[in-house]
Amino acid sequence: MRKAFQKGGEDINVNKSWFLIITSFLCVSFAFSIKTYDLNLLTYSQVHFHRLTELITMEIDSVQAKVYEYQQLSEFTQVTGAPFFICAFSNKQGIHIQSRHLLGNRFKDALIHELIHYTIKKQYPVPSWFEEGLVCLVTQELYHVTDIIPMKNVERFDIRNAQNNWELVSYCLGCAEMVEELLNSETVNTAIP
Repeated sequence: MRKAFQKGGEDINVNKSWFLIITSFLCVSFAFSIKTYDLNLLTYSQVHFHRLTELITMEIDSVQAKVYEYQQLSEFTQVTGAPFFICAFSNKQGIHIQSRHLLGNRFKDALIHELIHYTIKKQYPVPSWFEEGLVCLVTQELYHVTDIIPMKNVERFDIRNAQNNWELVSYCLGCAEMVEELLNSETVNTAIP
């Protein structure tokens, strides 16, 4: 038997009321499925922090980054505007990354990559191609890639216009190649942007 209350001349079904309350709660819960927390490169990966300081031969601090971990791919793409093939990115607000459940074993590497970006951005702003190349050299994530040609003229490429993952990898390879050449040259102090 259903119970109903009389309110303003209308019968309100108790079951219907509970259904609406629970549905509203679930909608609000799913609408805010972004985990946020603070991390810094030194505590998350000392190896990469020290590799970065050795590579740039400058003192660098480990800075706290706000991490926004999106639980749904659709949420990540809609909220950030990033295409689905980008696992993560960093900006002034912090690091935006797809969920550890979505990325699986790629999550930690993607987070380290972005922590390095964020650390560099906060202390030594350099052109984006130089920053990308430096990050890729520190992570050594592209050493196994042999089937994609490094992009030339990376200084003129806007990474936000990348059409697919292969174009991103080509860009990253080109950046790493240029930065490695600069760091190995004798004119490194005058060549670094």
